[in-house]
Amino acid sequence: MDTIQISLAEYRFMQEELALLRDTELLAKMNRLIEVLFQEKYGLFMQDYTEDLTAHSVNNAWKKEDTNAWNNL
Repeated sequence: MDTIQISLAEYRFMQEELALLRDTELLAKMNRLIEVLFQEKYGLFMQDYTEDLTAHSVNNAWKKEDTNAWNNL
């Protein structure tokens, strides 16, 4: 078995980090906070619906894409 050595302080920090990531209630609160801040900053309400943004992005990509290779030289 391969082993590595890390400092005790780093090991304890990693344990704390893992405990925070396992706390699903905390993650749910953080996700909600991000949604609220995003809505406040941009005036948008995203939730899980991004279909319209995907369609908009694809349409804009097709409009901007130049299919003529000679124009890109």
